[in-house]
Amino acid sequence: MAPAAVFLAGVVIGAVVAGVAASVLYRRKAELFGRLFSFAMHELNTPITAVNMTVLNLLSEVFGPLPPALVPWLEMTREQVGRLNGLVGEVRDFVHMELHEDLRVAKTEIAVADILEESLVGIRRGMEQAGVDFQVAAADGLPPVLTDPDRAARSLSSVLFHARKFRTAGPIALKVAREPRGVAFAVSYQGARLSGAELEASLELYYPARARKDQVLGATGLGLGLVRRVARLIGGELDFSATEEGLATVTLICAPVEKTS
Repeated sequence: MAPAAVFLAGVVIGAVVAGVAASVLYRRKAELFGRLFSFAMHELNTPITAVNMTVLNLLSEVFGPLPPALVPWLEMTREQVGRLNGLVGEVRDFVHMELHEDLRVAKTEIAVADILEESLVGIRRGMEQAGVDFQVAAADGLPPVLTDPDRAARSLSSVLFHARKFRTAGPIALKVAREPRGVAFAVSYQGARLSGAELEASLELYYPARARKDQVLGATGLGLGLVRRVARLIGGELDFSATEEGLATVTLICAPVEKTS
């Protein structure tokens, strides 16, 4: 073999070996990060649960009547603790999807009313305190859906927090109805004008981590991209659309229960 060919072969083999070594190193580091973040999420759950139980007991007046001036602050705390718990769940799902690659979801039959109740328990009062006209309308006779109950409720809550953050005027409307893919939870609000490219980009998993020239946060929580990924894993979908005037609608779809003959 000519010296030039031997040299080129050595270069190729060296590049392959280096690439394999880098891949192995990356996987080991990802696994290490995953275990650390999983541990951190577990540790966060303990104080979150303690604070949540304390707030619930206070609001239930287990320890006696509350001064009226204190109630709104405790209700706000309840909402934010619930949001914090949801964020921990989102981070945990992200870690298991991207680092561990072992995210497991449960799919069970659940009534739409149960998803609504769980997702609205904290945010409804928060909407009122923020001065938002929050409108909820659910169609009659909605069938049960097949989904992961906790993740479905958490995803709907995330969409509502997104709407509250990016709403510029007017009400926030949540309409629940049947559609060909299952049951649709459509959240509409007046927001800033967005191009088709911006709408699509906001549904990317790593959208919140994008470098920006301004200091404006383009998402809430871990972003709609994570919500869409989770929605698909639990058998549903997430759509995001907006008119030229900025009327935006984020729709969470939950799959119907398959009928057996």
